[in-house]
Amino acid sequence: MNIAGLRGMGTRFFHYVRDPRVATWRKLAGLLAVLYFVSPVDVIPDFIPVVGWLDDLGVLSAAAFFMVREVQRWRPGTLSGEPELDGLPRDEEGRTRVPSLRRHS
Repeated sequence: MNIAGLRGMGTRFFHYVRDPRVATWRKLAGLLAVLYFVSPVDVIPDFIPVVGWLDDLGVLSAAAFFMVREVQRWRPGTLSGEPELDGLPRDEEGRTRVPSLRRHS
């Protein structure tokens, strides 16, 4: 992913978190993973050399994978009369300007 892709994903993540239609537990998944990482209480204690760190890494990577997938699946909707952002060109009345693929007979 290039810089423009990261910037777009960050903007999309910001809108995802601010969307009231998204469940709170979905928004907090990343935060809870970071809290688990910094917490001294772990499933496998950190004083066990490599294995203790792997559970933290596993939780962080699973949460990151979950959040990226959620943000990519999320579709912005209409809030307070805003037009739906579906990527299609529209005219002044809001109708799509995509030509029909049917043949006229």
